Amino acid sequence: MIIRLAIILGVVAVTARAQEDPLAWFPLKVGARWVYDYEYKSGNRDHPKVDRSTIEETVTGQVAVPEGLVVLREVRREGNPAAPDTAYPAKATNGQTVYVHPNRPGSPKPAPYLIHGDCVYGIDQGWDAEKLQLRPDYQLALSEGEVSPDFCSPLQAGRAWGTNDIPWRVEPASEGSALFLPPQYAGAIHIFSSHFGSGGTKDVWFQKGAGVVGEHYLHHGTYDEYTKTLRSFSP
Repeated sequence: MIIRLAIILGVVAVTARAQEDPLAWFPLKVGARWVYDYEYKSGNRDHPKVDRSTIEETVTGQVAVPEGLVVLREVRREGNPAAPDTAYPAKATNGQTVYVHPNRPGSPKPAPYLIHGDCVYGIDQGWDAEKLQLRPDYQLALSEGEVSPDFCSPLQAGRAWGTNDIPWRVEPASEGSALFLPPQYAGAIHIFSSHFGSGGTKDVWFQKGAGVVGEHYLHHGTYDEYTKTLRSFSP
């Protein structure tokens, strides 16, 4: 009887870990605010153009949809006035890398997040802000597993998810790759995509309870590279 109870409790514990709420890792509550230092390099690898700015991301609302919970965001950028139109790389719905201009009139609005199961997705162009629902093509892609989550909880070593175009896995960071992170995030969990769209790789560091604390993107063809480092977080 004792052995049977121990087995049952073990199964329950494993199930609980497997179904951990992604909001425990990424606290996307209304009013939560992240401020990041952002550095973008482009052009000549040896003598790149460098643009530094500050990006502020704030959760402004949540919308329940049949697929889960949509988290709405506002993104503000303050940077070098001499380079107000600098773009930064982001994912399009089809997995390709697109370049977003935060300060350009008519720029795409900040991509909401979708919490679906134990994963968080950047919806990008898949959100209909007027109808407050996912667009039909995104719903279909999601149901057929053609959309890569940004991350899935719990973030355990060896865990992998994503698509062929944007695969992710939890693994130790390569030596020296996290030197740009502040010391308090030295123990952050590292996830890596060896194929972030066409020609790119991406490293992301997560701190449980704070979310993304660092990012590094590198395009291996035409030179584009950026780092994004958490300066402050207000839950």
